[in-house]
Amino acid sequence: MTSELRPILCRIERAPEELTGHPRHIHPALDLKYIQAAIKQETGETIEFLDGWLQRWSPGELVEQVLARGCGIAVIKAMTPCIDESVEVGAALRRAGVITIAVGQQVNHVAYQACPGWHEAFDIPVLGDPEQAVPELIRRLRSGESASAVGGACREKLQRREPFLVDDPNGLAQPEFTRDELARYPFPFPIPGRPPRVWGYLLSAWGCPHRCTHCSGVVRKTYGSLLRTRCPKSLVDEIAALLGTGSEAIIFEDDTLLCDRENFLALCEEIDRRGLRFPWIAHARPDELDAERVAAAAKAGAALFKVGVESGSGRVIESLGKSRSGEGWLRHIETAFENLHAHKVGAVALFLVGSPGETEEDVEKSIELAIRLRSDYIQVQVYCAYPDSPYYIGLDEAQSALVQTGSQYHYDRPQWSPSMLPPEELLHHQSVFYRRYYLRPAYALHHLRRFWRFYLDPRTAYNHIVGMVGWVAGLRGSSRIG
Repeated sequence: MTSELRPILCRIERAPEELTGHPRHIHPALDLKYIQAAIKQETGETIEFLDGWLQRWSPGELVEQVLARGCGIAVIKAMTPCIDESVEVGAALRRAGVITIAVGQQVNHVAYQACPGWHEAFDIPVLGDPEQAVPELIRRLRSGESASAVGGACREKLQRREPFLVDDPNGLAQPEFTRDELARYPFPFPIPGRPPRVWGYLLSAWGCPHRCTHCSGVVRKTYGSLLRTRCPKSLVDEIAALLGTGSEAIIFEDDTLLCDRENFLALCEEIDRRGLRFPWIAHARPDELDAERVAAAAKAGAALFKVGVESGSGRVIESLGKSRSGEGWLRHIETAFENLHAHKVGAVALFLVGSPGETEEDVEKSIELAIRLRSDYIQVQVYCAYPDSPYYIGLDEAQSALVQTGSQYHYDRPQWSPSMLPPEELLHHQSVFYRRYYLRPAYALHHLRRFWRFYLDPRTAYNHIVGMVGWVAGLRGSSRIG
């Protein structure tokens, strides 16, 4: 290996925090950690990871950090709202002779929408899952292939919108974390029981077979419609390693953990068989939270599910492609939350406002459903037509121009909406939704009864309380439309 081709991993993530008023969950970049682990397994070297979520470097400062280390290859991950920063970093490094490899949501974005300067900033774009692809690309560069030759094939895949996919999850090298490293990625909200201070993170599968029309590679954790699962035994081996490192709780980063019923039940059984006791969090669809899976999850330590409810209107549910029967989906929602309450498993109900065809009456139905479900939290996002979504692809020229004036991120102010609601009113509807749910005495009593332990520990409560007080104050003062 030559010093000129020493790789470094970078994540650019400053912009999302500026768009989010409430405490934000900062989690490790698992795809970059898998790349780090693969290179260490092959060569024995530990390549450095500069995480912009932990150090708020400006683009210029991040460039200085990379150049000061004498690295010749920079793998740069960025989300959609960070594309401008990513372009600035990539262009400066490329001018300095560093080979730049782009990964993450930014690549999916530019596959569908042009971004000025982006292609000039990166030698090699990696659309899709980078965990197996990037170590192989670095191997080829180190063997003497030129960046233009390696990048040419990747650009062709990008042009065809053909993503790299992890085809063998069980063959991935296991990421390594120290306790101090994990302690820097806390879950900022309370969960039932004793508050964990150190969280471990992992993926159990890649891909999602569901075809919801509002979904996007911009917000997905993994790519592809073919579900590729890990062996429950190796997965629990990784859980045990994280617990041994000092993790007190686990977060499954899957787009949906319970999708493969048999694999999920086998995972829960393996956790129970080994006698591991730890709380964990995962995403789930309401139609996956049947009595059998919820009972198995509770026995295996499930503390909280983030549940994609989306809407209280069956018509809107159908427009989102969540189910052919909106009323059937609503029945699944009611049953799912009954099951979670019966087994004392917490829940975050995830909603959208501004969905295709949504009216004020539909928003009211969502608010009424949220209150009826009695979840521990709700999260309400404004529908965003990402470049790879059917509603973006079908826009006419004028509508497309309106969408592109914003950052196209679900925390930002929308310029266009496929709903029946004026786009300038969507943030108002979001604020009303939050106020009517959270500013209820019944909710405050429920919350304190469930999470009083969290507020007795200053190390877990301080940042949450400060952030939430500011956010609630903002909600109370945001009665104006827009």
